[in-house]
Amino acid sequence: MIAVVSFLAGAIVTWILASTGTDGYFFRSLLYPWTYAVVLIGGLVLGVTVTVKSAVATLVPFAVPQPLAALWQGIGPRPETGGLWVVGFVSSTILLVFAVGCIAIGVCVRLMFRR
Repeated sequence: MIAVVSFLAGAIVTWILASTGTDGYFFRSLLYPWTYAVVLIGGLVLGVTVTVKSAVATLVPFAVPQPLAALWQGIGPRPETGGLWVVGFVSSTILLVFAVGCIAIGVCVRLMFRR
């Protein structure tokens, strides 16, 4: 259930980013760097406070809708944009890997201060 809610929250954030971005591309939005900040803080807090399984089930589905949206834009019939969807796919995949890395850093901090 946590993963479904997280995925829906990620879809809503992706929609907001796409609606505030240039030409509907979420990665061109001025709010996109704030998504990285939310994932960084969320990953660290989740990594420190909950189990790894719960942290991954919460944060990774949040980052999944963006690569899916980029792939959807690549399949769509907009040939005038060229390969711009690839930039969105790469940046959103980096966000997904960044989410897992932030959780790992949070877990390391938790283990470092464990007695």
